[in-house]
Amino acid sequence: MKKSLLAIIILFSTFAFGQNDSVETPKIAIKVPKGETVVVKGVSIKFLEVLEDSRCPTGVTCIWAGRAIVKVEVTSNGNKQERTLTFGEVKRGEEKNTNLYSSAEFSINGLTLNPYPTSESTGKDKGYVLLICEEKNN
Repeated sequence: MKKSLLAIIILFSTFAFGQNDSVETPKIAIKVPKGETVVVKGVSIKFLEVLEDSRCPTGVTCIWAGRAIVKVEVTSNGNKQERTLTFGEVKRGEEKNTNLYSSAEFSINGLTLNPYPTSESTGKDKGYVLLICEEKNN
């Protein structure tokens, strides 16, 4: 009887402690094709150009993982700003920046640049798409 009571207590305490883990809310990405504009909560994001895409293609061994650098125009409250986002590695003296816009209520950040290069896609028009997300600030 005591053993079964102990087993029941252990079983229920396992379930009770397992519920304390919080789950991170998944980020919902917004696609911004090259040359196009999207509006997120009144903030206009225009994907202007890819300045660099030196990311190591999948299936290839590289010395450096590479990076993608994109130029974006952000317009909010009539103010236009050009932002440069860096995805991947940064060189000495550079800062990695993926923030497009920040306010007290929310921020808009770049997630990645698609498509990721493959050994077959080098030198071809890639149809770039910038993925961004909006996050609430606490």
